[in-house]
Amino acid sequence: MKTGMRMIIGALAAVGILAGCSKAPEKALVTVTGPAGMVLSVDDQKVGVAPVTFKLNGGTYLFKYHAPGYERRWETVKLKDAEQRKIHVDLKRESASVLIATKPLGAQLVVDGRVLGATPIVLDNVIPGNEYTGQLRMPGYAERSVKWAVDSARPKQVMIDLDANMVKVEFLSKPARARLMINGREVGTTPYRGELTEGKYKLRFELAGYSPLEQTVTLSRGEKFKMEYPLTPLPGGISISSVPEGAAVYINGRKRGVTPCVLTDLPAAVYEVRAEKDGYDPVTRKVEIASGYKDEIKLVLLSSTGELELDIRPAGVEVLLDGKKLGKTEENPESKAVTKPIRVSGLAPGEHKVTVSHPRAYPPSRTVSVMVEKGKLTRPRTITVWIANCEIKYRDGRVEVGTLYQEDDNSILFGPEPGIRYEVSRGDLEYVKRLNVE
Repeated sequence: MKTGMRMIIGALAAVGILAGCSKAPEKALVTVTGPAGMVLSVDDQKVGVAPVTFKLNGGTYLFKYHAPGYERRWETVKLKDAEQRKIHVDLKRESASVLIATKPLGAQLVVDGRVLGATPIVLDNVIPGNEYTGQLRMPGYAERSVKWAVDSARPKQVMIDLDANMVKVEFLSKPARARLMINGREVGTTPYRGELTEGKYKLRFELAGYSPLEQTVTLSRGEKFKMEYPLTPLPGGISISSVPEGAAVYINGRKRGVTPCVLTDLPAAVYEVRAEKDGYDPVTRKVEIASGYKDEIKLVLLSSTGELELDIRPAGVEVLLDGKKLGKTEENPESKAVTKPIRVSGLAPGEHKVTVSHPRAYPPSRTVSVMVEKGKLTRPRTITVWIANCEIKYRDGRVEVGTLYQEDDNSILFGPEPGIRYEVSRGDLEYVKRLNVE
């Protein structure tokens, strides 16, 4: 019994000795940082405002963080003895919801050029203390600015009454049916009737054959706007050609050029186009010129004169037409039996007088009537002039002067006067001498 007690007392004594000799454990050193003004509490006991540094015994603790404008946050922290712990806290900003509504509903809310939606619209994550601005847009109503802000996380409603700003318009043009563009967008043709919001607009009228017209109008809400805009016709044009070319062109009696010609300054109207050229019948045509368009016409002129082609033999005969000298006939290099034809153009239709003459002719001169038709080539019968063009001498000494019509190695065809021809053997002749008839 005594022995047992001595053992317990010895053990307690030993414990007491050991306890008296050991050191207390070193505390953990904690540093907490976070948003300005953040209050730190540990196990519901306020420690201080961040940044804050403090010591705790090793163990598990509940840290609470709270800062103005931020949501509260709790965190379980386990610390070891003698540990050095640094904790940085990121708090979520406190936000609220805002309801944007309009009368009437359906306006677009635009913020920084981006459409957020149509009213009524709920905006989340609105940060207290910040101010926001947007635009409300709705067809038929004036654009309105809207601002909103919150002081706390409590939801907020913003109501805006929109003002109607429609203007009844009527745009007309003279002539009608012009294409109408408003601020660059085609909306139809005149007459145009509709509604526009108040403001400034750029109008453009386009119609084929007329100069485009641009006008700027300023509309005020509540008014009725009606305006007619006269359009200026573009000049028309016409390209005129003729067969043959070189005809004088007259527009309504006024000379405007020579074919081929192009006219580009004719107002829209009906014109009388006339082409004239010497030796041709004039041609007249009615032409309707449309604004802004170029027409093309081709006029065929018919000759008002005729042509005459004369076959006169032999060479060297002087020829006059209506008393005007044409020249002398010339030999045809292709055949001595014929002469080069004489051709005369631009003769008035009707009777003309052809006179042929030669010093050795019998008779010395002769006149023949020929008829010329308009637009035709007249070829009258061959005119033969009797001219003594050779001299022959017989072997008996006789000499005769007359016309040599044909000849070969054995004989000649000879005529001593008009209408008489006979064959003479070369054996009966001393010579055959050609006379110069030029």
